[in-house]
Amino acid sequence: MVRKRVTVTFLLTVTAVSLYFCYLLFQPFLKPLLSAVVIAVVFFPVHVRIQKILRSPSLAALASTIIVVLLIVVPAIAIILAVKEEGAGLYTLIDEKSTESGGLSPYVSHLLERPIQWLGSFVDLSKFDLRASLLGRLREVSSFLVAEGWMIVGGVTTFILNSVITSFTLFFLFREGRSMRRRAAAILPLSSEQIEKLFGGIENTIIGTVYGGLAVAAVQGTLVGLALWAFGIPSPIASFFALLPVVGTAAVWVPASIYLLATGSWVKAIILAAWGAFIVGTIDNVLRPYLISGRVQMHTLLIFFAVFGGVNVFGFLGLFIGPVILAVTLTLLSMLRDEGRSWNSYWQEESAAPNPRNDE
Repeated sequence: MVRKRVTVTFLLTVTAVSLYFCYLLFQPFLKPLLSAVVIAVVFFPVHVRIQKILRSPSLAALASTIIVVLLIVVPAIAIILAVKEEGAGLYTLIDEKSTESGGLSPYVSHLLERPIQWLGSFVDLSKFDLRASLLGRLREVSSFLVAEGWMIVGGVTTFILNSVITSFTLFFLFREGRSMRRRAAAILPLSSEQIEKLFGGIENTIIGTVYGGLAVAAVQGTLVGLALWAFGIPSPIASFFALLPVVGTAAVWVPASIYLLATGSWVKAIILAAWGAFIVGTIDNVLRPYLISGRVQMHTLLIFFAVFGGVNVFGFLGLFIGPVILAVTLTLLSMLRDEGRSWNSYWQEESAAPNPRNDE
């Protein structure tokens, strides 16, 4: 008995250490690996249909991976490069305008002169140095946009590398996804019913999060696109940026507002900025949790914190990981509750059973 306890303790210790080192090995690749899992879950029904046509598991996995790359990776790279080009054009325009006015500050001061005069007709601004305050905020925004622009340009290489790793992983998930699931189920000390409940909850959460995100992106992209169209600024990529957390469609309407301000259309710039910040921006906070909660059968408030908490911790992938973590936790708590009830029933039956010794 003592030897068995020593053996179990040794195995648990060595396993924990091994898992830690495995984490260190895989940690640099967690984002592309998790991305591959999310994509595989969403596209697996399509892959099943392709496999029925092609018969060969390897050929079907290759075809499914190529389709995913063509649908997601290639357009994403093209959009990133287009944003880079548009950003360079906006920078050139502002640089030319500011040079004509003797510098950026005089140019911005000239642009702000009419809005400040109009606002001064309603509010006493004599106690506030509104011009200096706005200039300071514009410098902060400009610095942020420049920094983000360099991050996007520098991130293209990282994005391509992660895309290669994701595609490579995706091929094997398509080809061996079912067998991987069976092997994972064999390791877990759970009943077949509990395993189906756990894996089914994860799949439903991922699919619900993706579909909810696409629906929100479509709505936000449409609203931003309509506003830009009304002001004569075409932007076919607004829906794509609506998928991105934190920045979202602001990556479209903020530069567009700056462009309108730079060209002297300050009223349009204010309207567009207010539309983007207060109308488009709040839709994501309300619509996304509502759409996801409908599929995964969780309270909208819980989904709200899971989505935005996930984004805060994991970045873009937090949109999917946050709700999945919440779903897994609630499923495990439900299993513990069921196990507790079964144990209570067992002990009640044992207590109620007659004791043979007492009968004697």
